[in-house]
Amino acid sequence: MTQPLVVTGGTGLLGTAIRRIRPDAVFLSRVDGDLREPSVVRRIFEQIRPAQVLHLAGLVGGVKANATDNCQFLEDNALLNVSVLGAARLLRVPKLVAMLSSCAFPLFPNRATTETDLQSELPYDGNAGYGSTKRLLDLHVRLVAKEEGLRWTTLAPVTMYGPHDSFDPERGHVVGSLIRRCWEASIKGTPYVVWGNGLAVRQFVFVEDVARLALAAFADDLPPETTIVAPDEGVTIRALAEIIAQVMGYGGPIHFDRSQPEGVLVKRLRSETFLRRFPTYRFTPLREGIEATIRWFRMELPTEEPAACGESPLCRQS
Repeated sequence: MTQPLVVTGGTGLLGTAIRRIRPDAVFLSRVDGDLREPSVVRRIFEQIRPAQVLHLAGLVGGVKANATDNCQFLEDNALLNVSVLGAARLLRVPKLVAMLSSCAFPLFPNRATTETDLQSELPYDGNAGYGSTKRLLDLHVRLVAKEEGLRWTTLAPVTMYGPHDSFDPERGHVVGSLIRRCWEASIKGTPYVVWGNGLAVRQFVFVEDVARLALAAFADDLPPETTIVAPDEGVTIRALAEIIAQVMGYGGPIHFDRSQPEGVLVKRLRSETFLRRFPTYRFTPLREGIEATIRWFRMELPTEEPAACGESPLCRQS
């Protein structure tokens, strides 16, 4: 019997995209047990005996959630990562791919951040808790690869978006939050609210691209050092908001709320290794990915008055 691929975080944004490509994998979520508990993870892995683990699980959130709950993000994610990787190491799982985040990297005012910068300076203070656990995850993977000789590696995508994202206007990531706010503005006849002044620069990657690359990483036997996944040099939040408005057919006013957090002004990553490791890959263009996301959003939402956050399945944590 072929040993299976196990995917943690199987019901989240990326886990759902993986399921569409690899429905034969074993997908773990909170209903299977608390993965922060080492004994729980060991029991699950001993029963399944995976040959490959794709580690996606984690507590995630947008700019406000990261800033206000830094300690919770650090504690929960640190426990979860150590439990999963510790169990995989004890069972000597041959191949593991873990997902880092752009939040783990330090940022520089005069240049893009690269893979070699990952452990050089502290991450941005607004997501220091979440970012620091991703740095520990990077170190853990590299140590296991070195000491145990296992084929483990990590990928570090910029902000993902796509179908099954969290569209919570308060706690979701920026694309999902903006889509939700634009839709509510069109339904209610109110201004479309964008946090900050719109000048901040961010990078986005369509979730299906990351899913394909994560699965390709198993076949390619990548080295343990991380690979940044960044399709382009980024876009301003103002330009992103305007693309979303155009795709949704919203012609009303856009209000930039400077009282709300927007994070660091420029967050830009550039890979030094991606083209060497994935030489033929072509990313989904931003507008095309936004169109696909909004099509899914419209199919999933009712047409009546927007539900209060927490009542809608689109206001969930990924």
